[in-house]
Amino acid sequence: MNRTGPQPPRVPVPLRPDGFLLSAEPSFQQALDEAAAIANLSPSSHNCQPWGHAWLKSDRAKALAYELLRGRDDTSAGKDSAGGTDRSAGTDSIYLALAQDTDRSLSALPAHSAEMHLSCGSYWHLLLRALAAQGWLPTAVHHLGPEAAHRAAADAGWPRNWHLLSLAVLDRTGVPPSTDLAELRATAAARRTNRTPYRDLAVAPEALHELANLSPTARDTSARPGVTVRHLRSPVELRRFATLIADHAGRDFSDDAAWRETHSYFRWTAKDAAARPDGFTPSQIFGAVSPPRRLLARVALNPAVLPRLCRLGFDRYLGSQLARTVRTTPVITAAGLPMDVPTASDLLSAGMWLADYWLTATRAGLALHPLSILTQHEDLCIELQQRFGLPGRTFFVARLGYPAATAAATLRRRASAFTL
Repeated sequence: MNRTGPQPPRVPVPLRPDGFLLSAEPSFQQALDEAAAIANLSPSSHNCQPWGHAWLKSDRAKALAYELLRGRDDTSAGKDSAGGTDRSAGTDSIYLALAQDTDRSLSALPAHSAEMHLSCGSYWHLLLRALAAQGWLPTAVHHLGPEAAHRAAADAGWPRNWHLLSLAVLDRTGVPPSTDLAELRATAAARRTNRTPYRDLAVAPEALHELANLSPTARDTSARPGVTVRHLRSPVELRRFATLIADHAGRDFSDDAAWRETHSYFRWTAKDAAARPDGFTPSQIFGAVSPPRRLLARVALNPAVLPRLCRLGFDRYLGSQLARTVRTTPVITAAGLPMDVPTASDLLSAGMWLADYWLTATRAGLALHPLSILTQHEDLCIELQQRFGLPGRTFFVARLGYPAATAAATLRRRASAFTL
């Protein structure tokens, strides 16, 4: 049928390089917001959420990123963190930075620095995977050393409390199937630290094999930094591990500085949780308890009271209670790096690996409960490694099993984001 009057201009149909039709594309900001909402569900010590990301948009910020990528003071020069070759950024490339927010970080123990890098690495992995699921693929991911952080700190526009950790260059390749993003979102939301007792049910050997041999996917952004995984599951191993916990877990409560910091992350009331949406609520630590028992715990765990109770052996009692839970756990996961002294880059890559491990466990219906006391103190880490013949440096230890109860969702701040 002929039409009269002015006709609208023809709009070229956008095609991918392979000739497939592109669907309506969200802006990068929309994709980044969606990815950050997913990545913000990452695990972190005390649920402190110490991460932040920055979109480097200005010519000045992109020039700094370009210089840092060219002069890389990290350990991954020549390759991106996914193990692929480093490709030059195109004119339409996106520069993204990962940072540690020091205002949200733990600092009472020297080992907390490593934990913050693991946490930030997990966030980075989920952020980049969620962007890849929306068609923004990383062509280079580089973890940066201290010199890069100093250079960024000298920039007037860089947040004073941000410590630059990694840079990524992303290019648009088209919109992939939305099921990738939906699955990642659902799995990240289902992933929770579960401190409750686990079911008396052996973990399927196929699930353990998959967890011990994680392989990169087509859109995987994580490095494979030579992580070794041991799954302790024989009765003898579990008894020996429970004894180790009984002997030493009380240090969580008897170390005054560390406990004061831990206690600051308790959100005892709904009002407190709403005002400071990080840390943990009593139900996440103790499960369903009566109001009188909750009040008793609040009094006993107060840093002004706990040292007196520890002199009476209360810390050893609490350690023995955790050991009882460990004895009935089907599997203990111990993950380590091959080097004795991992660098910041090593720990970021290990954190990216850890995110993949936890998501894979979640998809298999499994829960994890980290037992960080054994990696936070040098003497305990050495004893753990010697008792079980663990090579290199153990950076993650956790209970693994099928949960008997659903853990409460953790509190979440909005993702810390910045545009430069």
